[in-house]
Amino acid sequence: MQRRSFFNRVFSAAVAFFGARRVAAQTVAAQTVEPGSLDELAAVVLPASLGRTHIDKIAADFVLWIRDYKPGVPMASGYGYPRTQVVGPNPSANYAAQLRALGSPITRESVAKALDDAKIDRIPQRPNGKHVAADLLSFFYGSSEGEDFLYGVAIRRDDCRGLADSAQRPARLT
Repeated sequence: MQRRSFFNRVFSAAVAFFGARRVAAQTVAAQTVEPGSLDELAAVVLPASLGRTHIDKIAADFVLWIRDYKPGVPMASGYGYPRTQVVGPNPSANYAAQLRALGSPITRESVAKALDDAKIDRIPQRPNGKHVAADLLSFFYGSSEGEDFLYGVAIRRDDCRGLADSAQRPARLT
């Protein structure tokens, strides 16, 4: 019995030690990005027609996404692609430096120059860490809400509408 309790204590200590280091490493990137600077960037890159309150909420949701990002999680493989893939490291590692490089106040010109310098000519399919502005756009337009905004109709791709109204066109957004 003593041997078993000894191994239980050693194993528990190892899990606590290495688990705490892993969690700390994941939160470092999220702590270096100041929400206020992301709000300022969001106000420049996202459509003004969303309204400032909604833009600030999208920026806050992006900060939460960064904080909760877990590298190594399996991605959906999609139909016809049986190979399982995992998400890469947290893309926010350089966000703080990129935001500082944009200056204050952040302007469209500074964002355009930064995106040009990073050789970004399209919004990535998912945030990839090349530049925080492109990743913020990717986060928004890759969401169900962003898709609805883009097309101007309530597609609600992540909701199940059921079969009864599946033949009807999505309602227009007002």
